[in-house]
Amino acid sequence: MMKKIWVMTAVAAAVMALAGCNENTGKAASGAQAPAKADVKTEAQAPAKADAKAPAAAEEKSADTQKAGLTGDDAVAYAVGQSLGSYIEKTNRQQEEFGLKLDPAKVIDGFTDGMTGKDKLQNVDKQKLLMDFDAKVKAKAEEAEQKKAAEEIAKGNKFLEENAKKEGVQTTESGLQYKVIEPAKDANAPKPDKDSVVTVFYKGTLLDGKVFDQNIGQDPVSFPLNAVIPGWSEGVSLMQKGSKYRFWIPSKLGYGDRPVGQIPANSVLVFDVELVNIKTAAEAKAEEEKAAAEQKKQEEEQKAAAEKAKADEQKAAAAQAKSDEKKADAKPAETKPVKVEDASGSVPADKKVK
Repeated sequence: MMKKIWVMTAVAAAVMALAGCNENTGKAASGAQAPAKADVKTEAQAPAKADAKAPAAAEEKSADTQKAGLTGDDAVAYAVGQSLGSYIEKTNRQQEEFGLKLDPAKVIDGFTDGMTGKDKLQNVDKQKLLMDFDAKVKAKAEEAEQKKAAEEIAKGNKFLEENAKKEGVQTTESGLQYKVIEPAKDANAPKPDKDSVVTVFYKGTLLDGKVFDQNIGQDPVSFPLNAVIPGWSEGVSLMQKGSKYRFWIPSKLGYGDRPVGQIPANSVLVFDVELVNIKTAAEAKAEEEKAAAEQKKQEEEQKAAAEKAKADEQKAAAAQAKSDEKKADAKPAETKPVKVEDASGSVPADKKVK
């Protein structure tokens, strides 16, 4: 792929250089990449927590710039220049792979003139000059990619040609190769069709033995055979339930000339597969609908329970409020004085209220 030259502000270019923002810098996809047809998306990462030590880190960085003899805007100016220089050097090194290299001294000379207002090429269309060089690099890059693709295809074809001669290896009309590692215990065990949903254990490797995907030692996975790469769809359709096969899938039945995750373009893929279970499309759909109905029922029951609990809580709160209001409004009972007299009609001293 091509590494293009961009016209940008110095600070923006420096930030992009530090961030590694090259338009063709690819990132390897994580997670399972085969045998699905579609590229698997990685899950979004949770936002990072704020670093409580950030102020301390900032102070350390400030101390580092002072040690380097650079402070304030001088440190920023140096960072701009160093980042641009590093970015250009990396790009230059990549272009050198195609036999094209710019003289670093001339790059520095042009940078210096640009910073001081000089221009040895002021009467030259520099944009066209750069675009022509960009086209030259692109052509060289495409040539290198085509050469690499041809080499990979030739390597794969040679392997398949030799592998086909090995004992137990069979080749289908499409070019798919397979070997029965362990036949089904039941000779009458069923086989899936192209619309079946299969449950499997599998391991995928490249010709060098590098594992790029597997679920061995985990739970088996299920998927419809019409949603996988052609080599998988054809190969698993040959299997009986309970059997184990090994497949060698030519790139034309795999991912072709596009790289996917850890799988280079034009790769022959090797898969060990154990067919655990088979469901017809109708059975799978019925199970899906049943599971969805059960899920909906659980959600409705939970919602009803939550609403009842809320209603009971409100009812209890209302009853309590009413009880409290009744108590507040109640008047204290009226008390009447008790007259205690002796035979003389006088209140004895010990009965007088003190």
